[in-house]
Amino acid sequence: MRVRYKSLVSMSAVFLLTACGGNDESANSSSSNSEDDASSEQVVHYTAPTELSTMDTVMITDINSSNYLGQVVEGLLKIDEEGEPVPAIAADEGTVSEDGLTYTYTLRDDAVWSNGDPVTANDFVFAMQKLVNPDTGASYSYLAETIENAPEIMAGEKEISELGVTANGDQEITFKLTQPTPYFKYLLAFTAFFPQNQAYVEEQGDRYGTSSDTVLANGPFTLENWDGTGLTWDLEKNEDYYAADEIMLDAINVQVLKETSTAVNLFEAGEVDNAQLTGDIVQQYADDENVVVQKKARTSYLEFNWDNEYLQNDKLREAIGLVINTDDLVNTLLGDGSTEIGGFLPADFVTNPSTGEDFSEEAGSFLSYDPERAKELWEEAKSELGADSISLSFLGDDDEKSKKLSQYIQGQIQNNLSGVSVELRNVPKKNRLEISDNGDFDLLLTGWGADFSDAINFMDLKYSDSPYNRGRYANSEFDALIDKAKTTDANDEDKRWEDLQQAHQILTDDFAFVPLYQEAETQLRNPAVEGIIFNSVGVEFDLSRASIKD
Repeated sequence: MRVRYKSLVSMSAVFLLTACGGNDESANSSSSNSEDDASSEQVVHYTAPTELSTMDTVMITDINSSNYLGQVVEGLLKIDEEGEPVPAIAADEGTVSEDGLTYTYTLRDDAVWSNGDPVTANDFVFAMQKLVNPDTGASYSYLAETIENAPEIMAGEKEISELGVTANGDQEITFKLTQPTPYFKYLLAFTAFFPQNQAYVEEQGDRYGTSSDTVLANGPFTLENWDGTGLTWDLEKNEDYYAADEIMLDAINVQVLKETSTAVNLFEAGEVDNAQLTGDIVQQYADDENVVVQKKARTSYLEFNWDNEYLQNDKLREAIGLVINTDDLVNTLLGDGSTEIGGFLPADFVTNPSTGEDFSEEAGSFLSYDPERAKELWEEAKSELGADSISLSFLGDDDEKSKKLSQYIQGQIQNNLSGVSVELRNVPKKNRLEISDNGDFDLLLTGWGADFSDAINFMDLKYSDSPYNRGRYANSEFDALIDKAKTTDANDEDKRWEDLQQAHQILTDDFAFVPLYQEAETQLRNPAVEGIIFNSVGVEFDLSRASIKD
């Protein structure tokens, strides 16, 4: 029996694309529309909450950059409106061997890069070798671990040329796996597995992906007017795209606005086409016909740095979790449709292969708001630590939503746990990613959105040597269960499910994180754009069939 996956409409502020003017509620339609009905000006103006970090396919770690890259570069496959991987640069569905270990694809013969070079099988081989090369330092390299020789290459024990990804001429590519990987086709639609033009990348060197002048496109749009650090950029129709005749939008002009009030004012003035709403502003616009709420397969949580001697105390970690009132957080502070969660995975994401029960429901909840119990635990922790007061640094992004969350959590901790001081450090997301990678924090406000439809995509984050385990949590029993789910139990769905449930129980027993909420967004949105395909995993939107209606 195959694990059944529930579909979520998953979009963030940056991705709810609209066009100035119009109020057509068919904005969520994924059907193509004729050019005769389209507005003469096919240009969208909208706001984004964060900057782009990089456009290097193997180095991207944030969803914002990944989604924009997904409009500029295509992989072998892409996710369609049903949430399934379908051909993109691949000419057809490809072939998979009976044992599930060999995937072979023929490439389209009309796919070209924006410099005129054809897209070839070697472009995929080069990018995959770069992904697993330990010198690259790619955080997503672990996703390739079931490809033949990838673990040994990442460990420096074999050469990158030995990777089980081979080009059979210019138009055919083969992937050889060491074990069946149920979600492998989803990986082929994910940005980390996208191709790179070897000659161009080597010509650019360290500059590759750092600005719009150092990026090639093979997708429906090109990236323009991005200097690598600025708060504005554009997507423009790629006339060299193999399906350019089907692309209706001429351009999408983007500006980063981190203050909700600024975005709302510009929306009301007709200068931008979307504005994210939070807190009190949500209530002000509750009855507005342009309000759209969309739930996402993404969770937000508090991560501990286990190198901090105080945070190694389980009573202190539990106490911190117990003073955060998530009901108040989602309904009063955010008020944007986000919901409480009891564990590490989002609701409505994956279900038990035998019973159909949702993973999050089966796993249950922990850390219900209880400030009195938290105070008792803090007193016990102080005795065990031999300290009456401690200071913790708290790292987060500098957009308005993140700052409000950080301030709320800071207040809850300091007001309920006397002697605990929390120092806020809110910085641009690109900087936050770098700082957290270096482990320079005690508490981290972070989150994760689904890259592909499998519970392992979340559970892998807490594996001891995961590059996304920025707090350096380590539990050998947890690691062993994750290993079993990936190897000995990989082909037994029921055993694999039980492995992942047991691993999740270890995380909660260890108070390895504090669950905050499952994200949703409330936006003011002009629904004049039709044909956008929204996805719950991987690249979250596809603009290649979108158009603006009068």
